[in-house]
Amino acid sequence: MKMYQLMTSDGRSLAATLLLLLLAAAQVAGTPAAAAAGAACHNDLIALRSTCYQYVQDDGGPMVQPSPHCCATVRGIANATCVCDYFSSLDYINLDRVFYVAGQCAVAIPWSCGD
Repeated sequence: MKMYQLMTSDGRSLAATLLLLLLAAAQVAGTPAAAAAGAACHNDLIALRSTCYQYVQDDGGPMVQPSPHCCATVRGIANATCVCDYFSSLDYINLDRVFYVAGQCAVAIPWSCGD
């Protein structure tokens, strides 16, 4: 007997359900390019958090010149739209400081950032 002949109707239902779930997950994830863009955004956010957070946090202090390491991170951002959207959703990030840091690092960011 072949394997597919041994499956019960419950087994076939389970297999069909798993297949549908996999197809749905693939559609949610989108294209490989979308997945790569999401991964790039995640990596950018982690790098920015570790190198630039102190310069953009909303702590009420003065704006501070970003470090060369922070500027190198800002210049290397792969998915600026995603990063901008994420920062604008956080209440502990000061967008004026984000623009200041970007300017000090000679990086142009869209004025729509934060809208």
